[in-house]
Amino acid sequence: MEPVAIPRSIDDPIHILLWSADEIVPFMVCILTGMLIDHFIPALAIGLIAVKFYRRFRDNRPDGYTLHSLYWLGLLPSQAMTIPNPYIRRFLP
Repeated sequence: MEPVAIPRSIDDPIHILLWSADEIVPFMVCILTGMLIDHFIPALAIGLIAVKFYRRFRDNRPDGYTLHSLYWLGLLPSQAMTIPNPYIRRFLP
């Protein structure tokens, strides 16, 4: 019988090295952009700064705020039939 790893908290996001999964997205976008335009080192620095600002932004707001704001702006794609169009502000019967 092998030991099973039990998480300390159920709601903790997945961590990749030093960052959670949602913090690594701005870093990877900056790194990939830097590779495409042949400015890797400045993009690396900008990515680290972006993670710092995103962490500060995320820590001062409730859980799910980023997804909610993406939905409200109409940038969150969904194939679900239950999610109404975010641009409709009034629902008439």
